Amino acid sequence: MTLHDEVAGEVRTAGTDEDTGLRRQSLLIAALCTAGDGVLFGLAISSVPGSGALSSPLTWIAAAAVLLADLALALPARTAGAVAVVHGVVRCATALLLWQASGVQDLGTGNSTGLVVAGYRAGAWVTGRASWVALAALALGMTGTQLVQGRGPGGGPVTAAVAVAVVTTVANTALPWLMGRYTTGRAGHIEEVERAAADERRRAQEDLSRALTAERGAIARDLHDTISHHVSAIGMHAAAGRLALTTPDSTGSPRRGNDLAARALDHVETSSGSAMSDLRRMLDLLAGENADGARQPGLADLDELLAGSRRAGLDVTCEVAGLDAGHLPQSVQLAAYRIVQEVLTNALRHGRGELDLTVRQESRALVVVGVNPIAAAPAGTPGGGYGLAGIRRRAEVFGGTCTSGPAADGRTWSTRATLPLEAP
Repeated sequence: MTLHDEVAGEVRTAGTDEDTGLRRQSLLIAALCTAGDGVLFGLAISSVPGSGALSSPLTWIAAAAVLLADLALALPARTAGAVAVVHGVVRCATALLLWQASGVQDLGTGNSTGLVVAGYRAGAWVTGRASWVALAALALGMTGTQLVQGRGPGGGPVTAAVAVAVVTTVANTALPWLMGRYTTGRAGHIEEVERAAADERRRAQEDLSRALTAERGAIARDLHDTISHHVSAIGMHAAAGRLALTTPDSTGSPRRGNDLAARALDHVETSSGSAMSDLRRMLDLLAGENADGARQPGLADLDELLAGSRRAGLDVTCEVAGLDAGHLPQSVQLAAYRIVQEVLTNALRHGRGELDLTVRQESRALVVVGVNPIAAAPAGTPGGGYGLAGIRRRAEVFGGTCTSGPAADGRTWSTRATLPLEAP
């Protein structure tokens, strides 16, 4: 199957000519062909006065045939082959009818305008054998017309008459048919080029996406190799220090360990393990995979998070109001979890070991509030200043807000984050 056949088949199958704009054009073309052939028909008949052509029923039969054939050009594209055959038959039949009605052999009229348009439509919209059959019908109709009108060449050379008939037939049938095929084939070629360009752009985008995925995977592996060793070492040393504080001395007497230091080391050990789990989850997301199926933490894990902070020495009072974690989006739960985690870290680092935490789900928002006393002395391990900025960014992702700062008396620090929820 040629490119022309594919495009013409798509046109007929999709009914492209049924589009409103193209439908109007088809009607306009049919109307113009009807008007043009009608005017020529009337002029030709009136040019032979006294022949009795106007009173002959054959004349009106011929006129009706031309009118109906031209109006058929407004039919859908799937009928183009049949319409072309009709025009071929009408062209020859009109010449015979008018000859019989007027007695004039060559009136030079009929559906000549519609015949050309029908040939173009057959070439553009008809595929396979049907297209060739339509061309043959047009050529035979036009050739028969030439034979009727060229009968009795008046002594002229027969070869000249034949040559004129052939040229006229080709110009009125084969040429429009070829132009129709060329137009459709060219449109199909342009469409094929555009489709190939679109496929190339899509492949390039896919290649870029694969390259980015591979690069993220490489970055994730590098981060894991670089950080995991140090975090694991922190956990191991914290465990060793905690054991050393609780191991009996050489006399068998219990060591006078510092309970606060033991609890701190226990928290360091626990936090390092949690940090490794979080690191693996985040790196899996960065690499575009989640091989171990570990889920991201949510509000259901708040008790475990608070327990870790309490083991580190933070006295946390937590109030949970109206919380329905099962019906909250996982993305909102993760953001709220990280916000609570940062509030706990700030209270441990900059507070006096106490925190009043509130997690409240309202009708349109999830609110996290943390209030802790401010330590008199600067923290021993100053932060990088990214904690509050991280809370603010997480809230802004959901269109929420974050406010933080000391109270008027300068004794307590308050952090409040609001995450809007979709209306139920």
